[in-house]
Amino acid sequence: MSKILDATCDADGKVTADEALVPEATVLSEGKQASSGILLIDEDRARYFPSSATDIKTTIEKSITALTDLSAALTEIATALTAIGAGMTGPTTAPPPTLPTSVLTITSKVTAIAQTKSELEQLKGALK
Repeated sequence: MSKILDATCDADGKVTADEALVPEATVLSEGKQASSGILLIDEDRARYFPSSATDIKTTIEKSITALTDLSAALTEIATALTAIGAGMTGPTTAPPPTLPTSVLTITSKVTAIAQTKSELEQLKGALK
Protein backbone atom coordinates (compact mmCIF):
# COMPACT_ATOMS: atom_id res chain seq x y z
CA MET A 1 0.00 0.00 0.00
CA SER A 2 1.39 3.39 -1.01
CA LYS A 3 1.37 6.55 1.08
CA ILE A 4 1.97 10.14 0.09
CA LEU A 5 3.09 12.59 2.78
CA ASP A 6 4.06 16.23 2.83
CA ALA A 7 7.80 16.39 3.37
CA THR A 8 10.85 18.62 3.43
CA CYS A 9 14.47 18.09 2.49
CA ASP A 10 17.44 20.06 3.79
CA ALA A 11 20.50 21.08 1.77
CA ASP A 12 22.29 17.91 2.90
CA GLY A 13 19.57 15.68 1.41
CA LYS A 14 17.94 14.68 4.70
CA VAL A 15 14.20 14.10 4.21
CA THR A 16 11.69 14.71 6.99
CA ALA A 17 7.99 13.80 6.99
CA ASP A 18 5.56 14.11 9.89
CA GLU A 19 8.47 15.49 11.97
CA ALA A 20 10.42 12.24 11.52
CA LEU A 21 13.66 11.78 9.61
CA VAL A 22 13.35 9.35 6.68
CA PRO A 23 16.97 8.29 6.01
CA GLU A 24 16.05 5.66 3.40
CA ALA A 25 14.33 8.23 1.17
CA THR A 26 15.78 8.69 -2.30
CA VAL A 27 15.76 12.36 -3.26
CA LEU A 28 14.63 12.77 -6.88
CA SER A 29 16.27 16.09 -7.55
CA GLU A 30 19.54 17.42 -8.84
CA GLY A 31 19.43 20.47 -6.59
CA LYS A 32 21.33 20.98 -3.37
CA GLN A 33 19.12 23.36 -1.40
CA ALA A 34 16.34 23.07 1.13
CA SER A 35 12.94 22.33 -0.37
CA SER A 36 9.45 21.16 0.36
CA GLY A 37 7.56 18.53 -1.57
CA ILE A 38 6.04 15.09 -1.14
CA LEU A 39 7.31 11.74 0.08
CA LEU A 40 5.99 8.69 -1.71
CA ILE A 41 6.30 5.51 0.33
CA ASP A 42 5.63 2.30 -1.56
CA GLU A 43 6.35 -0.91 0.37
CA ASP A 44 10.02 -0.63 1.35
CA ARG A 45 10.87 2.27 -1.01
CA ALA A 46 10.66 5.94 -0.11
CA ARG A 47 11.06 8.65 -2.73
CA TYR A 48 11.08 12.39 -2.17
CA PHE A 49 9.79 14.68 -4.94
CA PRO A 50 10.60 18.35 -4.39
CA SER A 51 8.27 21.05 -5.65
CA SER A 52 10.02 23.42 -8.04
CA ALA A 53 7.09 25.84 -8.30
CA THR A 54 8.64 28.30 -5.84
CA ASP A 55 11.96 28.30 -7.71
CA ILE A 56 10.20 28.82 -11.03
CA LYS A 57 8.08 31.64 -9.62
CA THR A 58 11.16 33.38 -8.20
CA THR A 59 13.03 33.05 -11.50
CA ILE A 60 10.05 34.44 -13.42
CA GLU A 61 9.75 37.38 -10.99
CA LYS A 62 13.47 38.18 -11.36
CA SER A 63 13.17 37.95 -15.15
CA ILE A 64 10.20 40.33 -15.15
CA THR A 65 12.15 42.82 -13.02
CA ALA A 66 15.19 42.59 -15.29
CA LEU A 67 13.04 43.09 -18.40
CA THR A 68 11.33 46.08 -16.80
CA ASP A 69 14.71 47.65 -15.99
CA LEU A 70 16.09 46.88 -19.47
CA SER A 71 13.02 48.36 -21.13
CA ALA A 72 13.29 51.55 -19.05
CA ALA A 73 17.00 51.89 -19.89
CA LEU A 74 16.42 51.40 -23.61
CA THR A 75 13.56 53.91 -23.57
CA GLU A 76 15.80 56.42 -21.82
CA ILE A 77 18.54 55.86 -24.42
CA ALA A 78 16.09 56.31 -27.30
CA THR A 79 14.73 59.49 -25.73
CA ALA A 80 18.24 60.87 -25.17
CA LEU A 81 19.29 60.07 -28.74
CA THR A 82 16.17 61.75 -30.11
CA ALA A 83 16.85 64.85 -27.99
CA ILE A 84 20.49 64.94 -29.06
CA GLY A 85 19.48 64.59 -32.71
CA ALA A 86 16.90 67.36 -32.37
CA GLY A 87 19.57 69.69 -30.98
CA MET A 88 21.91 68.99 -33.86
CA THR A 89 21.07 71.67 -36.39
CA GLY A 90 23.10 73.29 -39.06
CA PRO A 91 25.34 71.98 -41.78
CA THR A 92 28.26 70.92 -39.53
CA THR A 93 26.30 69.47 -36.63
CA ALA A 94 23.56 67.60 -38.45
CA PRO A 95 22.53 64.30 -36.83
CA PRO A 96 23.71 61.12 -38.50
CA PRO A 97 21.23 60.00 -41.15
CA THR A 98 20.84 56.60 -39.46
CA LEU A 99 19.73 58.09 -36.13
CA PRO A 100 15.96 57.82 -36.74
CA THR A 101 16.33 54.20 -37.85
CA SER A 102 18.49 53.39 -34.84
CA VAL A 103 15.97 54.95 -32.46
CA LEU A 104 13.15 53.07 -34.20
CA THR A 105 15.07 49.78 -33.78
CA ILE A 106 15.54 50.47 -30.07
CA THR A 107 11.85 51.32 -29.71
CA SER A 108 10.80 48.11 -31.46
CA LYS A 109 13.01 46.10 -29.07
CA VAL A 110 11.27 47.80 -26.14
CA THR A 111 7.94 46.66 -27.59
CA ALA A 112 9.24 43.08 -27.96
CA ILE A 113 10.53 43.13 -24.37
CA ALA A 114 7.12 44.34 -23.16
CA GLN A 115 5.46 41.41 -24.97
CA THR A 116 7.86 38.91 -23.40
CA LYS A 117 7.29 40.48 -19.99
CA SER A 118 3.54 40.14 -20.48
CA GLU A 119 3.93 36.46 -21.39
CA LEU A 120 6.04 35.86 -18.27
CA GLU A 121 3.43 37.59 -16.10
CA GLN A 122 0.74 35.31 -17.57
CA LEU A 123 2.92 32.27 -16.92
CA LYS A 124 3.52 33.38 -13.33
CA GLY A 125 -0.24 33.74 -12.85
CA ALA A 126 -0.79 30.26 -14.27
CA LEU A 127 1.45 28.74 -11.58
CA LYS A 128 -1.20 29.34 -8.92
